[in-house]
Amino acid sequence: MSETESEGALRKNIDAVRTIVRTVKSTLGPMGRDKMMVDAGGNSITTNDGATILRELDVSHPGGKMIIECAQTQESLCYDGTTSTVVLAGELLSNSEALLNKGLHPNVVCKGYNDAARMAVKYLDDFLSGEDEKPLENIARTAITGKTVDAALDEVSNLCVQAVKKAGSAEKVRTLSLQGGSLRDSYLFNGAIVNKDIVYEKEIDGDYNIILLNTGLEPQKTEENVQVQLDMQGYTQFKSSSKDDLLEQAKLICTWLPTGGLVFIRDGAHDSVCAYLEKNEISVVRRLPESTMRALSGTLGLLTAQTPSDIECSASGTVVKQRHNDVNYLFVEGEVDSTQSTLVLRGATTTTLDEIERGFDDALGVVSLVMKGDKTVAGGGSTYAAMASHLRSESASVSGRPQMAIEAFADALESIPATIAENGGQDPLDCILALRHEIQSGRFDFGPDLENEGICDMEKLGVFEPMSLVRQVVLGANEVTTAILKIDDMIAMRGE
Repeated sequence: MSETESEGALRKNIDAVRTIVRTVKSTLGPMGRDKMMVDAGGNSITTNDGATILRELDVSHPGGKMIIECAQTQESLCYDGTTSTVVLAGELLSNSEALLNKGLHPNVVCKGYNDAARMAVKYLDDFLSGEDEKPLENIARTAITGKTVDAALDEVSNLCVQAVKKAGSAEKVRTLSLQGGSLRDSYLFNGAIVNKDIVYEKEIDGDYNIILLNTGLEPQKTEENVQVQLDMQGYTQFKSSSKDDLLEQAKLICTWLPTGGLVFIRDGAHDSVCAYLEKNEISVVRRLPESTMRALSGTLGLLTAQTPSDIECSASGTVVKQRHNDVNYLFVEGEVDSTQSTLVLRGATTTTLDEIERGFDDALGVVSLVMKGDKTVAGGGSTYAAMASHLRSESASVSGRPQMAIEAFADALESIPATIAENGGQDPLDCILALRHEIQSGRFDFGPDLENEGICDMEKLGVFEPMSLVRQVVLGANEVTTAILKIDDMIAMRGE
């Protein structure tokens, strides 16, 4: 293969990545713009969340898919920073194209980039990460600034911190989006919310004795295929015995709930059983997801029994039925001190609610990272500018052509604060030059000032982000860039 053909495949991959970068670049930062995405059926999503945009993009080019996979990894590990990863990777590839035009071999560029990433991450770990504990509200506020939820910055950041502290981690926080009201009407409910109604509809409001069941209230289906011939009398006895078994199960429940109560069951419950229990002032909620059963168990401090014969005790809880948008919800609150809570999000429309939920997901994630011990760094692109300055000073000690790649890596790191400034209506070049001046004076926490123009101290503004987020952005962008740079040909595979 000729060198021209090899470069042709590489440049096509770089062009594919550039197209994706242009799509999400304008969403970066507090002043980032939104994208409206529309499918063939007319369904639309309006968001500036990079992870959502990349997930919904119709991308067929393999090089483009690589950059999207990198962003998905960033989201799964750090919850936020997907747009930064894509922008940095796109800038690294653009700079590598300039190096290729100067005669550098792709492998030389890869070596320089790998050295630069290693030096940048070491500098981040050793000198830029903060040892002092930063307020978790500031971490949440940084993550949601620029999203729909920043209309109520203080309320949202406080809610995020409360939710994560209550649950212990972002994965354990349950959310429920209810249309109507405003974002400021959102609140944290100390319990579980069940989006089901009882079998025989009636008002539910007060304290109830509660039992949790997995199964046992409907006829059991056998796996064996057995053919049996019965006369009418035999068939009647067979049906009667099945109903008697279910009735015995229902009587067992009544012994545990002599004054009435509620039974939440994961599987189905036969109508005759529900009717019998209802006569004994016991209401049934059936066919619940496993996640809801776990939430109820945590709320009430009650183990879920496999069948009525396995019931060991009941639990007392407060249950209130509320109706929102023609859907009934049961709000269940236990008497024990549990970690179970539900974040109730309110918004005017379904579109805004979806975006509010995405903003909360990012904020909950980064707060969870810091709460688990992750260090923090100054946000607003200041950390990337500081790493870029360090790479320029270190590049002089590297001999040969890799030095050029390290300097190109430093230029790419500065694209993060430059893009934030540009999206805020400022001149990116002026911002970068001002940042370089402050860094030379020993001030590493400065970033774009989007309110008064120029630059300002991010630490004084309370703009912080998890160190692992920045670290993963640098490493992820570098890995996908070097992987693309090593590709010299695209070959069609044989189909299955």
